[in-house]
Amino acid sequence: MPANIPAEYQFLTLWVHNEFRDHHPNSGWAAVRREPNVCFREQGYKCERPNNGQVYFLFTHSSTVSEGDLISWGESSGRTDDQWIVTATNRTSQSLRCEVRRPEPKDKSADQLLRAASFVKAAEYLSNARQRLADGTSTGWNDCVANCRNALQEVLTQLTGEKHLSEGISKLGDVCDLGEKETEYVKTLEKLFRASRDVLSKSGAHPPTPEYPFAAFALGLTTETIRFILAVRK
Repeated sequence: MPANIPAEYQFLTLWVHNEFRDHHPNSGWAAVRREPNVCFREQGYKCERPNNGQVYFLFTHSSTVSEGDLISWGESSGRTDDQWIVTATNRTSQSLRCEVRRPEPKDKSADQLLRAASFVKAAEYLSNARQRLADGTSTGWNDCVANCRNALQEVLTQLTGEKHLSEGISKLGDVCDLGEKETEYVKTLEKLFRASRDVLSKSGAHPPTPEYPFAAFALGLTTETIRFILAVRK
């Protein structure tokens, strides 16, 4: 912990107890999680507004907590009974104030949903795809697309028992609650991924490699497709 943090926290403590006594400040530690793989702890205050009971958090001025982070309040980072999503921040010379709300199912990343459903290998592929997209090179973008294809393949294999993408997609109706519109979407999805696979599987002395826009599109499409499949699976 940097040397200036204890001094900042002492200042924060004095300021909170002078200015926010009626807001029921509760000192402690927050375990902060930021997707995809950033976790850290921050010392601060969980406060409750007396007029409506809404919760907000106060951290030191130099805190790096930001919008979208998941705060687990308490010593144990594994707690699920006191978690909050940061919706807005306001940094002043005294503190960093974080407005929060309770997490909702939509807040969970596709990686988290996959792991919760025991699709561990697919979660690893998807996480790798995100990391390779950020690599900034054609090799990284190619790896991103390959990991996207592998993530979808792994989900379909576990759900349907089929090892091939086309056969797995054709059997989605047997393992998912699909209405008429969803069934048509899956048929279109099969054509899209078959076309993508064919393009990306071409060989030769100079095989085509994807540019960033296509890799980003592949990652976004794969992520939302997996979220959809997990939401409607039987």
